[in-house]
Amino acid sequence: MWIVCLQETKLLAFDSSIVTSLWGNSSFNFSFRPSEGASGGHLIMWDTKEVEVWSSVSRTHFLLIHGRFVQSNEEFYLVNVYALCGSRDKEALWVSLAAQLLLLRGKHVCVCGDFNTVRRPKERRSVRRAPMSNDHAAFNSFFEDTGLLDLPLFGRIFTWFKGDGTSMSRIDRFLLSEDWCFGWPNCVQTALLRGLSDHCPLVLSVDEANWGPRPTRMLKCWQDVPGYKQFVSDKWKTLQVDGWGGFVLREKLKMIKVALKEWHAAHSKNLSGRIKSLKERQAELDGKGEVEALSALEIEELHTVSSNIHSLARVNTSIVWQQSWLH
Repeated sequence: MWIVCLQETKLLAFDSSIVTSLWGNSSFNFSFRPSEGASGGHLIMWDTKEVEVWSSVSRTHFLLIHGRFVQSNEEFYLVNVYALCGSRDKEALWVSLAAQLLLLRGKHVCVCGDFNTVRRPKERRSVRRAPMSNDHAAFNSFFEDTGLLDLPLFGRIFTWFKGDGTSMSRIDRFLLSEDWCFGWPNCVQTALLRGLSDHCPLVLSVDEANWGPRPTRMLKCWQDVPGYKQFVSDKWKTLQVDGWGGFVLREKLKMIKVALKEWHAAHSKNLSGRIKSLKERQAELDGKGEVEALSALEIEELHTVSSNIHSLARVNTSIVWQQSWLH
């Protein structure tokens, strides 16, 4: 991992020996915000071979670092957040954090941590019928003010679980600026197994498997097949995906790729056999025409058969030609 963020450390100070016990012996550096008594506390650790940090800013309930990724030379800002449970404390944090983020408009910004609130009621579940807090309204206003994007969560539905299993919620998340998403449109947020903790660790990763160098290949001949453009248009409109723009585009492209494979199989299956059958029917009509006049329907069928032979032959030739280049 290049960067690790911890919240609620409950420690007043950190030194290299403590961080070494967490990180290991490989090269690292770190920044921390001390706890307030036995509450809160933030720690950010990073691999110095991969990440260069220029500055660190500590504010009430969040810690910010500013630096660059060494390999790509991309500049970034990372904010590690821990929100208290009180509604007033959280509202004060949203105001303070929004003011800080407004100064970073147009930058690659990632905000992560324990926000101690949810965005919508369905992100919180309780076996006990206790009254639900409505503090998600203020949290959503924070989103509107900052323009941060909330990635879909993979791996789990909730990120925090009460020990007795009576309550669970999604209070931990990664939030990204539009510029971060434009710079790295293949980011994926995944919840891991929680083990002894009541929180699931979250990982923000670059999903190279989905945005690697292998593009979705379209056979050039598809556009010659009747109904192709209409199929793509109709299918695209039926695909429903929730999330930020880059994620929606990626997922819809993946789904249309699967649909096109099925469509291709249906329209290019046994082309040689289909062409042969059409030629045989063409020969039958030609033979009949040699001995007697064809009816109007037979003449129309002959034109259709000839046209279909021409179209399928073009498709077959195009497929063979393009596949020869792909291999």
